[in-house]
Amino acid sequence: MHEATKAPRVSFFDYIVIGGGTTGIPIATTLSANYSVLLLERGGSPYNDANITKAENFGLYFLDTSQDSPVQQFVVEGVANGRARVLGGGTSINAGFYSRGEKQFNKEARLKDEDLIQDSYEWTEKVMVFDQDVQNWQSAVGAGLVEAGVTPDNGFTYDHLVGTKVGGAIFDKNGTRHTAADLLQYANPEGLSLFLHATLKAKGLWSSVRRYARTKHVAYLKREKNNEIILSAGALGSPQLLMLSGIGPKDQLDALNIKIVLEQPFVGQDMADNPLNVLFIPSPIGVERSLVQVAGITPFGSYIEAIGGFNVIFVNLSDYQGYTPEV
Repeated sequence: MHEATKAPRVSFFDYIVIGGGTTGIPIATTLSANYSVLLLERGGSPYNDANITKAENFGLYFLDTSQDSPVQQFVVEGVANGRARVLGGGTSINAGFYSRGEKQFNKEARLKDEDLIQDSYEWTEKVMVFDQDVQNWQSAVGAGLVEAGVTPDNGFTYDHLVGTKVGGAIFDKNGTRHTAADLLQYANPEGLSLFLHATLKAKGLWSSVRRYARTKHVAYLKREKNNEIILSAGALGSPQLLMLSGIGPKDQLDALNIKIVLEQPFVGQDMADNPLNVLFIPSPIGVERSLVQVAGITPFGSYIEAIGGFNVIFVNLSDYQGYTPEV
């Protein structure tokens, strides 16, 4: 793991992975066993930031509007949101609840090797997932969900099941966050080159910044037929980079004066964030501090979760980004 300023001006790889988040890290790590891999991340490391690594500091990074913040804040159509800008991606800034994916996802992705799917889950869980000690507040939330009809009570399970469940956590017993970046311990150090604070331009051209000077770097694929550039820059970043490279809907590329390399009308289409509705409940008595431990999974696809004991006060509720309520 190095700063992008340490990268060579020109380099060659079997695979280039763009985005060191929840998807990019396991892909690059796995490929590094047998191939040379370049992994580029636009943010920094999560390990030297106590606001990220410690559960008691959850959410403070959403108040950081600096250029070095692990969260890039933005507003689309009047809705405020936050986008990860740190190695580990969303696992470095989320509320730390772990659950395996819905089996329907695997069917839609045409993943049929059940043994490989199971091994992949366990590969991840061994490094970054922990059982939870459920205390009074979260126990009350679970009991309330069952009483309200979010049934059955599935107890503790990693599996995605309709009803109420206790899931895993990416915070350990000491309240330390374990992110997708921890999966890098599986990587072959001889096969993986990881650079932080790297800004991709297009077609293998990227840059690094040292103080006020910007340095350009170029990474090429080796001349093997199966070599690839893999985009894992998120639902916002991946379509953006494709379009900057001339791949996307013709009308949008023309409007931006971008030369068309491949007309692909489906780039960036049919993707949306799940809506998030938040209810603040001021407590007349103190409750223990807890992140998400219990989840209610409804038959119609909505998830109900709660956190407690975080007394972060905003100037007004319109400043709330959907992450750190006062309860």
